Amino acid sequence: MPEEDIPDCCFDEWAARNAKRARNRETAAAITTVLLSVLDETGLEGRSVLDVGCGTGDLALAALGHGARSVSGFDLGAGAVASATFEVGDGSRASLPNSDVVVLNRVVCCYPSAEALLANTLGAAGSVFALTAPIDRGLMGLYNRIFCWLGNGWYALRAKKFRGFRVFVHDLAAIEARIVAAGFLPRARQHRRLVWDLRVYERDTQ
Repeated sequence: MPEEDIPDCCFDEWAARNAKRARNRETAAAITTVLLSVLDETGLEGRSVLDVGCGTGDLALAALGHGARSVSGFDLGAGAVASATFEVGDGSRASLPNSDVVVLNRVVCCYPSAEALLANTLGAAGSVFALTAPIDRGLMGLYNRIFCWLGNGWYALRAKKFRGFRVFVHDLAAIEARIVAAGFLPRARQHRRLVWDLRVYERDTQ
């Protein structure tokens, strides 16, 4: 599936669910809470944040609460954006504002290829680049690939609703090599909830 044809079918529904969860806590998903904590340690105070795949904006808004100077958000789901006051846009193609901190939280797995998304978002990143994506190696990598295969079968069976949407497990070593080539160094890495690989990078200033 060409990247320009990635469907936005499901994001509004998922964002609405996350927004309901976020009313009772700072962020909707556990992995988002951990990512926010790591970014806070890296330094959010006074920085601008770009949240690509922002949903209804729980991570971005929480970043403001942790001292970020400003936030921008992009999401494929128009309904999610309507609830969050952000901008509808494909992070792999949209004109993104230059930001100190760029976050791809549970976004890479929605793209058949991560290259255009990485190229566009790395071009906007000033100091910090962070992402969460499905673990791709070992037993959990195998689990994630089987889970995605089964999920994609379900999406195919309900083609009218999901309109070609699929999820993907990408080679995270190749993604890291691309990020490092753009001038960023690894600063934090965690595996969370047996599914998610969390990575934070800082620009090499030497």
